[in-house]
Amino acid sequence: MLTGQPASTFSIPVEPLKSNPLAIPFGIPSQLLERRTDIAAAERLVGQANAQIGVARAAYFPTVTLSAAAGLESSSIATWFAWPSRFFSLGPAASEIIFDAGLRRATVEQFRAQYDQAVANYRQAVLTAFQQVEDNLGSLRILSNEIEYQDAAVKSSGRSIGLADDRYRLGIDP
Repeated sequence: MLTGQPASTFSIPVEPLKSNPLAIPFGIPSQLLERRTDIAAAERLVGQANAQIGVARAAYFPTVTLSAAAGLESSSIATWFAWPSRFFSLGPAASEIIFDAGLRRATVEQFRAQYDQAVANYRQAVLTAFQQVEDNLGSLRILSNEIEYQDAAVKSSGRSIGLADDRYRLGIDP
């Protein structure tokens, strides 16, 4: 149907398989691992956990704010724009928690533990990826050996058929 011909008139010529297995250069597992999404995701999670430690450590420092306020203070609309009814305030403010019963230290330790977990997950992802790549490379090597053995078997069968045909034509074998 795809070629626009009836099935009775369509045929594909028979040709022997002429593909050789691709040679895999050295260093390919590392290059394959650089492109894996699971490893990239685990690496980003390690970076995120590291940033969380920085955020938790920033809580040890005082909070400094700069604020400003302005307005009008009067009970009469007529005096709103007179200078004595205007007010403004501008200045910094600093605040620091004096006692938190170890909350900041515990938070930093919690984020460090999460960082250690993310690093362990990253290492496991890399090891799993290496195992999968090496297993697949091993499978490719085994399959390329099988292709060589099959090619040798096909050549041997061809020689055997040729010899049997010659013996038949010469009248040696029935």
